[in-house]
Amino acid sequence: MDILLFFFLGASLASFIGVVVERFPEKSLITPASHCQACGTTLPTWDLIPILSFLINRGRCRFCQVKLPIWYLLIECFLGIVSVGYYHHILSGQICMTILLSVLLSLYDLKSLGFPILAWLLPTLGLFFFAPLSPIFLILCLLGILAEMTDIKIGSGDFFYLASLSLGLSLTALLWVIELGSLAGILSYLLKLKRCKHIPLVPFLFLGYLLVIFFKLA
Repeated sequence: MDILLFFFLGASLASFIGVVVERFPEKSLITPASHCQACGTTLPTWDLIPILSFLINRGRCRFCQVKLPIWYLLIECFLGIVSVGYYHHILSGQICMTILLSVLLSLYDLKSLGFPILAWLLPTLGLFFFAPLSPIFLILCLLGILAEMTDIKIGSGDFFYLASLSLGLSLTALLWVIELGSLAGILSYLLKLKRCKHIPLVPFLFLGYLLVIFFKLA
């Protein structure tokens, strides 16, 4: 029973992250009530239950039958598993907090090739409960500010995200994250038929982080 509770806790956090990405900072996180992005119909409570509502409605809006993005389901399942990992002491609180931050920033980067600074700052402040400020963190933040002020061909958000990762990783592990993330980004670019000018790098860095954590490359 506890496992199921933690699983749906993680899935609920994923659902909230989806709301944040869709609304913040342009709209309020509180109002209006959750609604279908296509038809605008306010969703009843039973349509807000993570995972189950998606499966019952077969991945579509109950009212207009518009197909919902599959990433809703995938992220809810993923964070549900992460939450269960925390319950079983497989994953530490710091790793879980970092994964939550990573999912949030990855979705923002995929949506708009960037993210609001508050979306990065507030969760990162929470990481300071687990790790002290480090020189690497400060250096990466300075590089992020530099990237924001001048065009150095790398987004400021990538540096800020790496700064957050540095709070829980050694320099060697962080370099692994950069190498694996860059490789994944390059492969993605080469395999795409439609070329894009900018690559959302944060999701690939997140993939590198997961590989480092779960396969213990550090």
